[in-house]
Amino acid sequence: MIAITGSTDGIGRAAARRLLGDGHTVVLHARSEARGAPVAEELGRLGDVRLVTGDLADLDQVRSLAGQLGELDVLVHNAGVWPPDGAPVSAQGHELAFAVNALAPHLLTALAHERVRERLVFLGSGMVGSGRVDPDDLGGPREPGRAYADSKALDVVLSLGWARRLPHLRVGAVDPGWVRTKLASPGAPGDVEDGGARVALAAAGDWPGGYTAGRRPARTPRALEDPALQDRVLAAMDRLAGIRSG
Repeated sequence: MIAITGSTDGIGRAAARRLLGDGHTVVLHARSEARGAPVAEELGRLGDVRLVTGDLADLDQVRSLAGQLGELDVLVHNAGVWPPDGAPVSAQGHELAFAVNALAPHLLTALAHERVRERLVFLGSGMVGSGRVDPDDLGGPREPGRAYADSKALDVVLSLGWARRLPHLRVGAVDPGWVRTKLASPGAPGDVEDGGARVALAAAGDWPGGYTAGRRPARTPRALEDPALQDRVLAAMDRLAGIRSG
């Protein structure tokens, strides 16, 4: 059973469709029942689908979502936003891209990892190299492009940090490529099926973990590979998500 957040549109939906075609059971995620039910009905014609809901911009709803997931083989943190100018902050007052793209996956991982049997997948981006990760400055105001790049660099750090926390799981991140979605410009060279194929490979194919772009390793900025940085980020994210250590 493979759960994919943000799977009613774009890359997540393409990945779900591909995985269903290969015979996997897929847990779709949507912000609301109204948004998710039509997609679950459509994809349900291809295979076994279950729908879970929750707004990732609200940590209380993330906690509720964790309770809906049940036992999983794989959890894919696919959901992501590029915040518009003047975007509202999250329910807990954090910058929106940080909240949805990084803090929500961190909390969901903390709450659900004991029920995940095989893999944990985060989503990176070609913008990871331009992102900055400062454990002492997480979730504050940023212009949209900077906010998105920082959140994706943070996702790679989280994937590497969680891989060390959970050595029994295959943990990593995948760069889905620059594809034409709501988050990318119309001039992007790839399409959502390309990105969906990369995510599906990480979820159920011959995927080694780490940070990859399809079947090959993706370039990981050296600074993000520092275990000390990863530990500081994980500790800061634990505090912001209200996770009690020990």
